[in-house]
Amino acid sequence: MTLVMHIINELDAGGAERVLTRIACHNAQSTDPDAPRQIVVSLMGEGVFGADLRKAGVELFCLGMSSGVRDLPGAIFKLAGLMRRHKPDAIMSWLYHSDFIATLAATVSGRGTKRLAWNIRCAEMDLSLYGRSTRIVLSLLAKLSGRPAVIAANSHAGQRHHITCGYHPKKWAYLPNGFDTDEWRPDPAAKKRLRKELGLGPNTSLIGMVARKDPAKDHATLFDAVELVRANGHDVHLVLIGQDTETLPFPDALKGHVSALGLRRDVAQLVPALDVAVLSSSFGEGFPNVIGEAMACGVPAVGNDVGDVAEILGGTGKTVPLHAPHEMASAIEELLGEDPESKTFRKAASRKRIIDHYSLTAMNDRYLALWDGLAGKRDLPEFDFAD
Repeated sequence: MTLVMHIINELDAGGAERVLTRIACHNAQSTDPDAPRQIVVSLMGEGVFGADLRKAGVELFCLGMSSGVRDLPGAIFKLAGLMRRHKPDAIMSWLYHSDFIATLAATVSGRGTKRLAWNIRCAEMDLSLYGRSTRIVLSLLAKLSGRPAVIAANSHAGQRHHITCGYHPKKWAYLPNGFDTDEWRPDPAAKKRLRKELGLGPNTSLIGMVARKDPAKDHATLFDAVELVRANGHDVHLVLIGQDTETLPFPDALKGHVSALGLRRDVAQLVPALDVAVLSSSFGEGFPNVIGEAMACGVPAVGNDVGDVAEILGGTGKTVPLHAPHEMASAIEELLGEDPESKTFRKAASRKRIIDHYSLTAMNDRYLALWDGLAGKRDLPEFDFAD
């Protein structure tokens, strides 16, 4: 049985954390006796997803590292100790700081970087909006990028961006996100439930975005677009789901017409209630989970043309330019204004695209092949970006 060790900065409610939890739990709960054993190491705490991992039978270790550099040496040696003790066959790091620390720990532990894969989750980052340590770590990673056996990315945009950052790996691998379409599925009763929770009538259309409060998510453009939609006579209500969204400053024109639900654990039950799902991110996105999740639920999506959004949608939704509230408003209005037959067709096409191209099974098969390659049980797979 292959033993896989994942290293991630923390386990709060972000896209990388959700995919790691999804893939680790899927394998931990598999009835296949050859399914790889999963260990997850959080450099900080267990966050939002720690309980889910433990419940699924994933071994979880939290190193309690702070966000400063003071704890860096201790974290490296603690992680190296875990590697010596458990002797993982494959090591996968998620996010920049984990890539850096895992590379040093694998070297110190003696396990070596030939078992290591970095897993890139973002693209086109505006690093000026983040801490100095992130900029330093990215620069160091470019110099170290020839060390891991593989650098994986979940998007074509992510690969392109990191090449421009100076990454020069031995091998690239394309690992797009996948979705459990039994969990993320249409639910006709969801609309009634959410409208009742929010105190809304049956004729109000729900526009929603699942995204934490973060500069990359550009909520301001979304607010402007929804203002325009309402000004054009549409009865719409904006639903925001995500960590700290309740602290966002809403424009006066939207007061009474927006509900910020904050961090929720029932997102898969909320998304099917939406009439249109929106992603207004202006940078940082590689393969945004929220687009795939909405599509799996049969919810039409409007996304900024960032990362691989256009490719994921594949014509089933609308892409709009960055920082363009008028174009976003027009796209939302176009989807809301479709006749019932066209809406039914679009919903079905959205879900079918996820089932055909981005299923949890397809994602898992790619990860299994990569882990076996890192473990030396087969040649490293050729998951190139032409796939």
